Amino acid sequence: MMMKRLIIALEALSISAFAYLPGESGFVSLDGAHGVFGNPAGLSALDSRGALASYSYDDGITEFRAGGNLDRFGAGFEYRFDGKGMDESRWNLTHSFPLFDRSVFWGQRLTAFRSADFKGTEWTYSPGILIRPLRMLSLGYSCDNLLYVGPSSMERVHNAGATLRLGDVFGVSYNVENWKEQRLLFELDLYGIRFGFKMPIHGDDDEYTLTLSSSFGGHFDASLKVYDDFLPKGGSIGFHQSRNPRASRASQIVRVPLNMDVTEVEKKFLFFPPTSIGLMKVRNLFEHLLRDPAAGLVVLDFSGYRGNLAISEEINRYVQKLKGRGSLVIAYMDDVRPAELLAASNVNRIVVEPSAHFTWLGLGGGITFYKGLFDKIGVKVEFLRHGAYKSAVEPYTKDSMSVEARENVETLYRDIWESVRMHVAQRMKPEPPHSNLERLDSLAQKPVITAIGAKKAGLVDTLLYIDQVPSYALKTFFDIDAPQAHFRTWSPTDTKIFDESWSRRAKVALLNINGTIDSRMENAVVESLRSLPSSGAKALLLRISSPGGSAIASDKIWGALKSLSKREFPIVASIGNIGTSGAYYIACGADKIIAEPFSIVGSIGIYGGKIDASGLMSKLGLKNEAIKTNDYADAQSFARPWTDVEKAALQEYMDDFYDRFTGIVSHATGIPQAVVDTAYGGGRVMVGWKAKEAGLVQGLGGFDTALDEVRKLANISKSTEIELMQLNTEDSFVVPFADSKSLGDFIREMERTQFWAIEPRLMDNSEF
Repeated sequence: MMMKRLIIALEALSISAFAYLPGESGFVSLDGAHGVFGNPAGLSALDSRGALASYSYDDGITEFRAGGNLDRFGAGFEYRFDGKGMDESRWNLTHSFPLFDRSVFWGQRLTAFRSADFKGTEWTYSPGILIRPLRMLSLGYSCDNLLYVGPSSMERVHNAGATLRLGDVFGVSYNVENWKEQRLLFELDLYGIRFGFKMPIHGDDDEYTLTLSSSFGGHFDASLKVYDDFLPKGGSIGFHQSRNPRASRASQIVRVPLNMDVTEVEKKFLFFPPTSIGLMKVRNLFEHLLRDPAAGLVVLDFSGYRGNLAISEEINRYVQKLKGRGSLVIAYMDDVRPAELLAASNVNRIVVEPSAHFTWLGLGGGITFYKGLFDKIGVKVEFLRHGAYKSAVEPYTKDSMSVEARENVETLYRDIWESVRMHVAQRMKPEPPHSNLERLDSLAQKPVITAIGAKKAGLVDTLLYIDQVPSYALKTFFDIDAPQAHFRTWSPTDTKIFDESWSRRAKVALLNINGTIDSRMENAVVESLRSLPSSGAKALLLRISSPGGSAIASDKIWGALKSLSKREFPIVASIGNIGTSGAYYIACGADKIIAEPFSIVGSIGIYGGKIDASGLMSKLGLKNEAIKTNDYADAQSFARPWTDVEKAALQEYMDDFYDRFTGIVSHATGIPQAVVDTAYGGGRVMVGWKAKEAGLVQGLGGFDTALDEVRKLANISKSTEIELMQLNTEDSFVVPFADSKSLGDFIREMERTQFWAIEPRLMDNSEF
């Protein structure tokens, strides 16, 4: 009779797949019961904070369990009684941690046990271990009550077992208790219902159970346990902080709101909500979409979107991944701008709001010059520089752009615009006799283009309001009339994915160099880099989106990176929208530099100086009398100009730093130092693909391309998952004189001599 039951169960389950069974904690090779009960090593193996409650009634015994877990700590409570004298309770505290790239997990539990059979409390210590040498094999061992102290001598209980997963189809577990009681568990998945059939194979245990469980809502699992009398006598419910993408049951129309600034890191201020969406949140959401079978039709809502070209290209790459796995993608826009078109260059359809307008004016910006104002108020900005193309100083020392600066910026703008033209033209349907590029160039001659004009030009597919998009999508792709169709909104999130994979995971540290580099950033970054060797990370991904900043701060960060390199710690730099001047200096501390084709790269140079406010003080009737021990003790004072000797000393310092800068670039790229100086130095900037041709970067691509390089340098196999460990998430301050809106701050900051390796904000006023 028992064998017949087994055969029937196996036939029913043979077409399904393995899954997590909440409450199935009797098998020490699994993660069941959150690790709060059963093998304590399973707590950190689960990799998700959560809670669990279970209830069972069998043979007159009622059992209740409740517990919760953090990343490495968990606590639980168990209560058993039968109304005939049995009355037991256990309180336990569990700790667990992973080892060797999560291929080994070690855990331990401290339990307080009280029973009607004795007075007082019995304290016990129980260790456990999980070993996963292969992504399909898990080995487990635990010893309950290894150590004990109290009124009753507890019996030690040894548990050992193994689980084998054959692909994603079938799983079988073996467990032995005290080397006598032996049982098997078969686990499979059928139409979203997960089954676990447990059967005894040796010993006194003759209890068969069938567990049915299912995920719902993305964060919950519920199970029902049926015993060999075919009666349901137990169940459990579990909560995971991580989201299970397999919990979805049917396809949905998913709206992804990208309706504010999308930046490298979120912009936060105190306790107020973020004013931007961080790139890592966007990437994480796309990973959820890629793993969720319900995300068959995705609407990217770009209403109010603001993102630079590098971030737009990251979104575009994820669109291609979604389409590659079979999803349909629609982009919705309330204004049509180049950055949005780049992000949507591979979507199935582009829908725009009827009153939207199309901006295709080209790339341009403006630079405000302050020298005339300073002359009138009696302020002199005493800046010296090394590099004729180092133009950040010019707004304060000149009345207009130098020939070198204009040539440099115009070439950069043309290169970026040409790349954008090519990308946008590829999506347009060809309509002879004019090429797509010619049609785009004709559109650039119109200051304002309506949404209808954009549709006629073949840049967008239709004009609708956002709530009309679901019914449009169903009609367009499936010829289904559903005027009441609606979508579900999935906002960018940092919620982790509930991952049941047993593959190894290698930690890779992610460090953002975002915004202007200053002493505050330097202190935080250097401290983070010092702690890296003991963090368990295998490598460092340096994500850069910065125009540069303090030359001294940049040099200190570069020095910290080289200290890591000497310890054979792999480092890859990924340049996003911009990596110039001091930021490029830092990038040269990496083993490899990857840049976007659109990235702004270079600006090898330095400048420095101070404010001379003596003229202003004279006009205001102010007088400063110096008191000093040496001739140049007041050299940094804003109350007098530089002397010729001081200017010569300052220029000598900057010449020396520039020579050091070009030497560092030469060592990082293999380009002779003289060539770095004459061909690429002096403050020149260039677009990413030109930097690749010049050898200033070693590869083109985005975040994932950089991660591929990390794998190669750190010898991380493709079968090993990468777990990003973000070291910093804050946006940096803006250096005062890099922003024309901060003139007062600029004057206050320049009360002392400073040395800067920074590029002006070239594209602040552009329409990207």
